[in-house]
Amino acid sequence: MNALLTRKAEAALTEPFISFNDVSKSYDGKDYVVFGLDLTIAKGEFVSLLGPSGSGKTTTLMMLAGFETPSNGEIRMAGQRLDDRPPYERDIGMVFQNYALFPHMSIADNVGFPLSVRKIDRAQIKIRVKRALEMVELSHIGSRRPAQLSGGQQQRVALARALVFEPRLILMDEPLGALDKRLREHMQYEIMRLHRELGLTTVYVTHDQAEALTMSDRVAVFFDGRIQQIARPHELYENPDNAFVANFVGENNGLAGQVTAMDQQLATLTLSNGAQVRGRITQNLSLDTTGMLFLRPEQVSVAQGDDNLGNRVRGLIQEIIYCGDHHRVHLRLAESELLVCKLPNSGGHRLPAAGSVVDLTWRINDCKVLAPFARASS
Repeated sequence: MNALLTRKAEAALTEPFISFNDVSKSYDGKDYVVFGLDLTIAKGEFVSLLGPSGSGKTTTLMMLAGFETPSNGEIRMAGQRLDDRPPYERDIGMVFQNYALFPHMSIADNVGFPLSVRKIDRAQIKIRVKRALEMVELSHIGSRRPAQLSGGQQQRVALARALVFEPRLILMDEPLGALDKRLREHMQYEIMRLHRELGLTTVYVTHDQAEALTMSDRVAVFFDGRIQQIARPHELYENPDNAFVANFVGENNGLAGQVTAMDQQLATLTLSNGAQVRGRITQNLSLDTTGMLFLRPEQVSVAQGDDNLGNRVRGLIQEIIYCGDHHRVHLRLAESELLVCKLPNSGGHRLPAAGSVVDLTWRINDCKVLAPFARASS
């Protein structure tokens, strides 16, 4: 009996809390906005769905919330079928970009609304509303109306309303998109704090790469209705699976050339000016085909003397832009090859002049050679 209980406990820890199993969505029966989606999310995990407009990330969130119905496949929560239940039976809290607060209600009534529709008694509602507002540090404004609050305060009220009935899952659809940069960054840390303190399972939709990398346990990058890669932020940034992810997540230089040598770990790329560079290899790369070497601007250094970190090329500086903590340097390597590097703004780094020719160097393990991105067919 004890062994059986132990096995059940182990299964509960390893079994996904949320699972999409071969889920597709089409509005017209021909074209799919989400296709063959398989995704699992652990209990207490913070997963961001990242991608450009029309990539399928918001449709995926809406299917999880119950506002859209999958055309194929199934969605489960804690092992139970979810996609056949109406939204109000899913025990999910939702935070929207436009706050969706009732303008004629007080803040306390807005926060308490999910409890009132669940027929919770008034005394209990008052206690839970007070606790939810304390979580977002707004316990002093319960009597005000939404129009009397700033955008950041309204978003925190929307967050309190999503938390007040203690849902098993929180969904957020571009919740910080309407806020200015400083306030958006503050709210990112507020959401992260609540996620950590309350152990919330959170699915967060955004098109902001920095936001996804900062906040998430894992990030799923969407394009063409498919997940191109799902990984921890560091892995996603340092080790993209394909050229789309490399281009979309953060800033990357993409140097095109011919794959002229390969082994189990490294590939050699010959650029149009004859220069050869090497980088980490990927599974779908082939010899004597076109490849793209992806390199982050912050990984590039201006060589001093005989410095050589593994790769070294020569370039003409076209422009230098002051960016505060660094200088952004635009260079031309050949007729069609452009490269950007970021040089720290510190006394230890000599800044070259525009119009000068310099040698650039970077480590082989800091770059990756990928095949050109090919869109999948439905």
